[in-house]
Amino acid sequence: MRARGSILSQALVAFSAFAVLIAIAAAVGYLGLAHQNSATKQLTGQDYVLQLAAGRMQRDFTASELSVTSFALGDRIAPLAPVSRYRTDFAAQVAILHRYAQPGMAGLVAKQSRAGTELFAAADAIGKLPLASAQAARLASRTSRIAGSFDMANSTMQEDIAADVRQLTERSKHSLSAGLAWSAAAIAVAVALILMACLSTVRSITRPLRSLAATVRRLASGDRAARAKVAGSAEVREVAQSVNTMARENDRLRDQEQEHARLRALAREAGIRIREPLGAEDVLREASTAITQCVRSDLAVLRLVEDEHPRYAGCARKDWLPVKLLTDPSPDFENWANGLLKDQSSMVVQDVRGEEGDVLPPSVREPLLRYGVVSHMATPFGIGSELYGIVELERTRPGQPWTPAEVDAIQSIAADIGRGLKHGRLYETENGLVEQLKRLNQAKSDFFATVSHELRAPLTSIEGYLEMLRDEDAGPVSAAQERMLETIGRNAIRLRNLIEDLFTLSKIESGGAQTVLRPVNLVDVVRDAAQVLLPSVAGTGLTMTVTCPDESLVVNGDGSQLDRVVMNLLSNAAKFTPPGGRISLTAARDGDTAVMSVGDTGIGIPEKDKDALFGRFFRASNAVRRSIPGTGLGLAIVSSIIAEHGGEVTVQSAEGVGTTFRVRLPLLPADALLSPDALAAPLPTG
Repeated sequence: MRARGSILSQALVAFSAFAVLIAIAAAVGYLGLAHQNSATKQLTGQDYVLQLAAGRMQRDFTASELSVTSFALGDRIAPLAPVSRYRTDFAAQVAILHRYAQPGMAGLVAKQSRAGTELFAAADAIGKLPLASAQAARLASRTSRIAGSFDMANSTMQEDIAADVRQLTERSKHSLSAGLAWSAAAIAVAVALILMACLSTVRSITRPLRSLAATVRRLASGDRAARAKVAGSAEVREVAQSVNTMARENDRLRDQEQEHARLRALAREAGIRIREPLGAEDVLREASTAITQCVRSDLAVLRLVEDEHPRYAGCARKDWLPVKLLTDPSPDFENWANGLLKDQSSMVVQDVRGEEGDVLPPSVREPLLRYGVVSHMATPFGIGSELYGIVELERTRPGQPWTPAEVDAIQSIAADIGRGLKHGRLYETENGLVEQLKRLNQAKSDFFATVSHELRAPLTSIEGYLEMLRDEDAGPVSAAQERMLETIGRNAIRLRNLIEDLFTLSKIESGGAQTVLRPVNLVDVVRDAAQVLLPSVAGTGLTMTVTCPDESLVVNGDGSQLDRVVMNLLSNAAKFTPPGGRISLTAARDGDTAVMSVGDTGIGIPEKDKDALFGRFFRASNAVRRSIPGTGLGLAIVSSIIAEHGGEVTVQSAEGVGTTFRVRLPLLPADALLSPDALAAPLPTG
């Protein structure tokens, strides 16, 4: 089937045929109208003038005849004066007849003219005769004959004119009817032709368009095999070809996007695997595996800046001498590599042998050409501007260019390699620091344990001899000597407290302290500690109040250590509160937590010292200024003990106002307390 032309060409052909037929119809109609116009001009310009002139001649002649006859018969009422006017008008009408009458009517015109001349001559003669004379009567009788001759000629001429008018009218009607008929026929043919052309054009558009629309719907519904039939007008065929081209392009883009998505997923999974290992070597091993899985290549190399030899990925040919991009770089290599690293981009050369390969330095391109490399890709990896290395990928077979999806995947993997290496190296560095800190901490603990152990023996000896001197085993002691011995005793006690605190803290931090957790009533611990310290507190001029609930506050803890916590906090409150101050000790329930508070109205703690308050050997700056004795270990011991019990200790203080320490410990649940062996067996510490 012959392909249709364009819609425009079809429309031009139909319009041309329509225009020709319309022109023919117009020409035929014009000829008919021209013929009718000619007949009309003849009727209006000749026949109607002749009819009018003949009628007026007849009127003038008849009126003149009546005037002459009446005057000749003696009727003075009818004068002859109007005859002269009729004569003038008659002569004018005769002139018109001579002008417009057809040749066949010339005799009739002449006959009427002669009759008029005779009538008007008789009128002149009668006018000169006496009224009612016999001669006037004879002349008047002659007018009847003259009138008969005139009437006959006039009637004949008017009949001829009327016949000519009828003939012209019939001929004009016929010409007009024929012209209109032919024009109508031409217009009908033109309309039929244009309708046929329109229907043909519509069919040539609508049918292919319906098929095209159905194809588009199939494509939209996911039918990738759907293709439009190339048929119809040139424009519709062009649209169908465009739809098919678009469908093929969509298939290509969809396949490309699927491949891109697949590579992105592989790169994402590879990134997770690369970032999971903690060691740098593990990162490189996972990176090699990821590159091999994501991208097909004939040679894949991971090359580190600090390494002399490259690391081959799993797909590498071991007999291939690798290009020395890093071991023998070009002068501008550093700028080139850092620029690529900054932009997270790659150097991609699809044809090393062509002009595109000119971007490679000769030291790189020549080995690639020597070993048959066709496509080359180099992607640096690192962090920021710090270059760690380069991923090199080579292909030796033509027609396998690097796709944008593959380049994106390698760049993503390279970024993960940089981050993974960074984390791995930081982890290894951190591990080294942790090991050093552990050794230092162990050395510190060993030192504390050794010092506390070695100081105990001489301190015990000092205290023994001090007791012997006080008992005067070596002789009487004077008052001055007694004061010296008291000073020695106080410092010996301070030294023993320091040794005990060092020893206790060392055991707690090293895990050497034997903490036995069992149900302990915190109310009993608080009351016992208050009972022990109440005399010494009262002796310093302080007031202490103890507030405890009637119910038990049972926690999972070590009674001796919790007692040490309460004693340390109360001792600090008494030490840092001037005489006349107040100390409050409370225990209460807060939901499922036991809260023990120790408050005082002492010197308080400066705001700047609060963050380091629970550190070892730390003492508040105002306490140092006031020369208040202390080791700086009491709160560190309190914090360590409470942490081992799963609780927390907080402080609220204002310098010059006072300080409140709060210890929060989790209460044991009721079902644990109902067990028969709850108070006998220790509870698990974990």
